[in-house]
Amino acid sequence: MRICFTSDFHGSESLYQQLDELLRRERPELVILGGDMFPDGDPDDPTGTQGRYVQEAFIQRIEAWRDALPTTAFACILGNHDWRCTQHALHTYHEQGVLTLLDHRWIWAFRGVSFLGYPCTPPTPYFVKDFERLDRPGDALPETGGSTWDTRHLRVQKVSPHEHYAVRPTMEEELRKAVRPYGAWIFVCHCPPIASVLDRLPHLDFPVGSNAVRDFVAQRKPLLALHGHIHESPQVTGAYRDSIDGVLSINPGQVPDRLHAVLLDTDRPAETLRHTVYA
Repeated sequence: MRICFTSDFHGSESLYQQLDELLRRERPELVILGGDMFPDGDPDDPTGTQGRYVQEAFIQRIEAWRDALPTTAFACILGNHDWRCTQHALHTYHEQGVLTLLDHRWIWAFRGVSFLGYPCTPPTPYFVKDFERLDRPGDALPETGGSTWDTRHLRVQKVSPHEHYAVRPTMEEELRKAVRPYGAWIFVCHCPPIASVLDRLPHLDFPVGSNAVRDFVAQRKPLLALHGHIHESPQVTGAYRDSIDGVLSINPGQVPDRLHAVLLDTDRPAETLRHTVYA
């Protein structure tokens, strides 16, 4: 099965147009979008900004691709720039069969391959915290909090580090409860594994990925692990692929003006892997 994977558009019309050209040329059987695909929502009105973008721009684009590419399926996860209310909006289209919202709590099977998805990252400086968690039990709380979507009262709420992180399971705890697919399966996770060539920033001299993700990939052994989040890492390290205890792991990276995406065949992922920028 031919797959196209990309991530971290942040609503860039240029990147979507380039992806449109790539999909119409390559005609993959499955397109996977790895989180942070939408503009950052208004801190006071995420439903009226990011939510409206999903309904008025993103889903219309997916439906246009479905019309032009009737044999292609579309799947996605969210990322740390996304709001919980956006996840709820996408669930509606998931239930309608427009696209699949991947999750670690259930298996999506497509053409003989199973998929799990996970959107969360360790704490970042970004103000939205819906999909941020502590990486592992015992990790120190960050110094600053941010905002989350209150699903009960349908509004934004400010949260301190303790109010958010201390009352939620860590990434390690959530991933420990992930379902176990049978046969060949692919893990789509917004955050890359720590201490790889996939998690480096140009202004920091230490890795910024997740210990929990690295352990999960090494222990569960998917056929393939697809990541995003750290846009600059391929430019910093010179590589967009790594082996995590024998598992091919990929972060295509992203830049504002030139599409970073990968194409591969699940029958021979390492041999068929191609990047839109890097040889």
